[in-house]
Amino acid sequence: MTDSFKISSHQLMILVLLYSVGTVILHTPSPLATIAKQDAWLAAFLGTGVALVFVWFYIRVGNLYPDLALDQINEKVFGRSIGKLINLLFFFWSFSTAAETTYYVGNFIKIFWMPDTPLVALNMLLAVVVVFTVRLGIETFTRTLEIFFIPVLVLLTIFIVFSIPQANIVNIQPVLENGTKPVIRATLFFISVFTLSPVMFLMISPSKVDKKKEGEKAFYTGTLIGGIIIIFIIMLDILVLGPDSTARNITPSYTLAKKINVGNFLVRIEAIIATIWIITTYTRTVMYFYVSVVVFTNIFNLKDYRPFTTALGMIMIFLSIIIFPTVQVSGDFNKNIWLFYASTFGLIMPLLLLIIVKLKNTMNKQREELK
Repeated sequence: MTDSFKISSHQLMILVLLYSVGTVILHTPSPLATIAKQDAWLAAFLGTGVALVFVWFYIRVGNLYPDLALDQINEKVFGRSIGKLINLLFFFWSFSTAAETTYYVGNFIKIFWMPDTPLVALNMLLAVVVVFTVRLGIETFTRTLEIFFIPVLVLLTIFIVFSIPQANIVNIQPVLENGTKPVIRATLFFISVFTLSPVMFLMISPSKVDKKKEGEKAFYTGTLIGGIIIIFIIMLDILVLGPDSTARNITPSYTLAKKINVGNFLVRIEAIIATIWIITTYTRTVMYFYVSVVVFTNIFNLKDYRPFTTALGMIMIFLSIIIFPTVQVSGDFNKNIWLFYASTFGLIMPLLLLIIVKLKNTMNKQREELK
């Protein structure tokens, strides 16, 4: 496929950071609080530490063949036939997840802003923007994110600073009241939504990053800052709303923003958290959709992915309507199934790549020694 763009390490850092925050900032606090109660922030803290280990792991996998994208590495290591089969499954995962995040945005707007608008129309709004973005290319997309980056940080700072006066330290005590098991379960859930999906970045890093060593640092930095943001948001949700209210609310961060009141002047600034969430979820959806269309075209040895974006975008809209019939089904899927689904591609696939390449290198060294 002809797609010879290059992005800077700074652009990669912004992309990783906004991708990491997307969907997680709004929908993750509730299930974490359901599992770990007031210790949900601790699960996010541990999960962020695990995420940094996975970044190291993904960097090692990417450096096996630093000039190739992940799907090309699959074909090189597993062989043409098996590699294409794995890539087909990888396509279905990234494509279905793009439809899932499209559903999240449409469903959020329908519930909180436009209840009388058909869900398909709302999903279509995001899908059209995503398809248009992917057609323009990742290089253009990352430059656009540089414009969004500062406003997002400013809005996040405003949200966090004005939430602190509402906090009650009692809500986060006592620590580890129910032992370590709930925290471990919550950490596994956090890992499933925050830690495993960045395997997507092996489609552009290090092969599409201009300075590979700086790109590695950018991968770490973006993940770390994203994790810190999520930890702060989850902690504030619990400190202000309490663990029970956080667990019962499907979007506790949005509810938290409604409680902000500065001198009866600055009130009801939930639009801030909604704006942050939509921008970051848009970033995540673009990455999922981009990976899916690129992998799709590479499976069939096609030269350019852009002609297929519209057709796949229309299918994505249809899939986003039927993927989750209710919010309850969506929550059950994320809590009970997503970890195993994401682990297949975020852990097992790259781990097999690393093991097979290491075994091949060891065998080749032994053959050379025998000669």
